Amino acid sequence: MTDRRDQILDAVLPVFAAHGFAGARTRALAAAAGVNVATLAWHFKDKQGLYDAAVDRIYDRLMALDLPAEVAAAPTPRQRVQLLVQALYAQARANADGIRLLLRHVMEHGGAPEPVRARWSAATLASAGQALAGLGPLPEADPRLALLSLNHLVARYAVTDEADLAAFVDGPDPHRAVASHLGEVACRLLGVP
Repeated sequence: MTDRRDQILDAVLPVFAAHGFAGARTRALAAAAGVNVATLAWHFKDKQGLYDAAVDRIYDRLMALDLPAEVAAAPTPRQRVQLLVQALYAQARANADGIRLLLRHVMEHGGAPEPVRARWSAATLASAGQALAGLGPLPEADPRLALLSLNHLVARYAVTDEADLAAFVDGPDPHRAVASHLGEVACRLLGVP
């Protein structure tokens, strides 16, 4: 049963990302999932339950970042930050529809829903703190605003079409150039030499 629920969530995510909560019609969501409306109701109670489960799933996926061994093994804090940001950007790109949905939600409602803030804000900051722990003392006494700025940049770039990025980046792989740029920006924001 969980597999079916997961399949439904995967199928409806692009619909919610494209149309938001209000614009995503229940019948369109059911059609995207290849089920009837009653099946959606059985698994999620209603459209709000489906939406909340989709948003929660996005956060689960984004928080499940498996850092490459190279991050911990990097010889300098600068290299660790750059590799960490590259991994974050790759994770965001792999979940671009989810990022789109989260951005749409923030734009439509002015912020994340309270249950999301309550559940994920502390976890997000704790995860970021763990990722930065190996860097030693940072010149920036409280890096939270720098991390928020970086989060916004990563999210925005993650949903940008490759053709749009290519207009600003020379070379065959604009995402590689963006990841490198984001690593440099992160070092500046965090004061990492």
